[in-house]
Amino acid sequence: MAYTFSVANTPATGAVAMYLLSTTLVTAGWTVMSDSDGTTYDSNGGQVTTGAAGAGGLGNVRAWIRLQAPTVGSNTREITIQRSATGVAATDDRAWRIKYSANAGFTGGSPAATVTPSATDEVFMLGGGTDASPTFAPASWFNANAAYRWHIAAGGAAENYSFVAWGHVLGAVASMATSIALDVLAPGGYSVLDIDPAVMYCSTAINTIATDIHSSGAPTANVTNPAKARAWLGATSAAGASLTSNNVNVCTLSIGSSVIGNAGTVGSNPWTNKDDLLPCLWVSTITTGTRGIKGFSTLFMQGSVHKNNMDTIDTTIPGAKDKVYFANLWFPWSGATPLI
Repeated sequence: MAYTFSVANTPATGAVAMYLLSTTLVTAGWTVMSDSDGTTYDSNGGQVTTGAAGAGGLGNVRAWIRLQAPTVGSNTREITIQRSATGVAATDDRAWRIKYSANAGFTGGSPAATVTPSATDEVFMLGGGTDASPTFAPASWFNANAAYRWHIAAGGAAENYSFVAWGHVLGAVASMATSIALDVLAPGGYSVLDIDPAVMYCSTAINTIATDIHSSGAPTANVTNPAKARAWLGATSAAGASLTSNNVNVCTLSIGSSVIGNAGTVGSNPWTNKDDLLPCLWVSTITTGTRGIKGFSTLFMQGSVHKNNMDTIDTTIPGAKDKVYFANLWFPWSGATPLI
């Protein structure tokens, strides 16, 4: 199965953007396991049917969705997304709480209308507190309403159900916006001992992958809320809000003074005169914890020539436009001509 795309959206609110992410994931094979519109909890999912406010909407105080990916290998991955509470960007849905489970699943706790379930291996990607008394941060995780384009690429079985969603300011592709991704690593590109060969990522407030995980912006010390890029680097996930030593970042390949993907370029292939693309390598360069190689990305590639954000490239057939350049990396793309 190939990617499912939803691109060039201009969501009215952050709740509309997150609901669009949810429905795109479902189209790609994910399942809504349970949800709530902030008033009515459905243990089987199906209560949230829109990104707006009101009955059935994700745009209500502490509304939430639990999503489960199809099993890949020995992992059945899940995420929960929850809209902010009153007093924290409550009118424009810009603050969220996001948790990730590698395998245990969100089957615990006391889920209710405004309470998400828990998982024994859960990791906070955004926000904190307890399920009964959640906190939401940052207040401006999403850009100003209706002021950005929102792109989603959700992989199917062949892509291990990896996904990425990202944005840029309307009319200004150099001005980056919110981004979130689950990168299930490429087969053969990670240790067979890895309990969860995947990286989960949430951007900082109104920012994106360029400064969070790529090049000099990658974390060298433990980072939380947002967690940026998280990955298991041992026998346990360091589950919970207080995480240690499992930030990772994309390894930047440098050849002399030229950096693959950055403004300094390596150059086109000398035989074909075309750009070369290489799969990104996830590594931990943290100075206060576990270091080492995690594995090769399914989602992201680095190119030998620097491009402008939202430039496209053909890697399959002429005119395919199946990769798009953003934040020094190449993302999966739908084939559409990007709108600015």
